Amino acid sequence: MIIIPFFLVGLLIGSFLNVVIFRFDTGETVVSGRSRCNSCKGTIAWYDNIPLLSFIVLRGQCRNCREKISWQYPAVEFATATLFAATGQSFLSFGGLGSIVWTVFVLGLIATLVVIFTYDVLRMEIPVAGLVFGIGWTLFSLFLLWYLDSPREAFLDSRLAEGLIGGAVAFLLFYALVLFSKETWMGEGDAWLALLLGLVVGWKLLLPTLTLAFGSGALVGIMLMLFRKKDMQSRIPFGPFLAASVIFMLFFGTMVGRVSGFSW
Repeated sequence: MIIIPFFLVGLLIGSFLNVVIFRFDTGETVVSGRSRCNSCKGTIAWYDNIPLLSFIVLRGQCRNCREKISWQYPAVEFATATLFAATGQSFLSFGGLGSIVWTVFVLGLIATLVVIFTYDVLRMEIPVAGLVFGIGWTLFSLFLLWYLDSPREAFLDSRLAEGLIGGAVAFLLFYALVLFSKETWMGEGDAWLALLLGLVVGWKLLLPTLTLAFGSGALVGIMLMLFRKKDMQSRIPFGPFLAASVIFMLFFGTMVGRVSGFSW
């Protein structure tokens, strides 16, 4: 079954993404040495650093100081593994190069969005490096897919052109909201994330994707207020809803396109 190797690779990538997320905040690079416990600063042995399994075996505690390990680590690993498995199952076909390129693109994009999602939840900030990589990765992949297509369709009819139009519209819309609200409604990072969103889904699915993002954000906000976790003055990061909407459209965009009357 193809989902098993993709799931296992996803666990490893998820573990790496946890390092990236943590070291974004500390200013360290991903090659700044072995992983350490956040509490006692002790170096974590390799057998205590096996994705997901070590957390279960150690019962969510550091072997040395017995402090609790954040649920962020197994959650990111499991989410990444599940999304990688779904990607392999949904998109990979060895019958054509385009399928392989698209699968690799989706895997890289998902890894980027997981970092953006998690970091924004934890820090109320979207990492610039994640945005730069995500936008560059998407532009490169869409261009490569168009270039490799045989026969190559007209540029204005291509997925790349749709993405450029969608990205420009999304960015201008969000940047106008940022300027109008003086960053009280959303930050500039959200505008750049909206650009990435538009590049991925294209102008045809831009409205359904933004509707999903704003709708899910409003629903979660209402639920948090009902449970008194937030009030009307509290800020809720919007980046995670944009990132989650992109991931949803990657897997269900074709179905949404049929329902909404737009093909993808």
